[in-house]
Amino acid sequence: MRNLRIISTIIIILTFLGCSIKKYYFPISELTNGKVYKYECKNEPNKTQYWKITYNPENKVLTTKAYESDFRQYELFKEKFTEEGTEVIEFISYIKNGKGRSIPLSNIPKDIDVFRWEKKDPYKYSAETLYAQNQKTIFSKEREFIGKSKIIILGKEYEAIKLKGSYKTIVVNSTDKFEYTQFSYYIKGIGLAKMEKEYSDGKKETLELTEIMTIEQWNKRQ
Repeated sequence: MRNLRIISTIIIILTFLGCSIKKYYFPISELTNGKVYKYECKNEPNKTQYWKITYNPENKVLTTKAYESDFRQYELFKEKFTEEGTEVIEFISYIKNGKGRSIPLSNIPKDIDVFRWEKKDPYKYSAETLYAQNQKTIFSKEREFIGKSKIIILGKEYEAIKLKGSYKTIVVNSTDKFEYTQFSYYIKGIGLAKMEKEYSDGKKETLELTEIMTIEQWNKRQ
């Protein structure tokens, strides 16, 4: 009976550990000096993105600065690592004004779950943004684990986890609404490697990781 209890306990522990997908997220130990991920949209090069990612082990915060293909920053995103996953603590969007200058807009987080280590339940983060003339938008991203998949990235085949994200932006006091679905693929030791977007009008768009740069290489690229 005692041996049966021990075996049962081991099975429960292994089952619990097997539910975690933390090892597929960005490798924070390799990001303390920062790296830049290039996500290339091969069909539409102007939609290629660069993510400058840095991890601070003192406060356990991962900072992502996202840039357009012309190196204009369009987003700043900070998430804090916890025992359960990561939570958004700062979210800033950059838009162009009439003179072509980038203006920061603070998005106020409401729901805060960005990535969860356990894969059993859906989760989301959302934020409200106040634009000029008291115009408010609400952005939300709900996510769930789909399964595992084989993908080829950087010339090599990897096993990846696949997550489905439902994105929605609503303009308050208006009928305006923008929605799309994104399937995201994460690889151990790399993190986010591929994004497949499906828009409500039927259009599809794929961004793949094609390069990982050091900060020095990135500075020379701009």
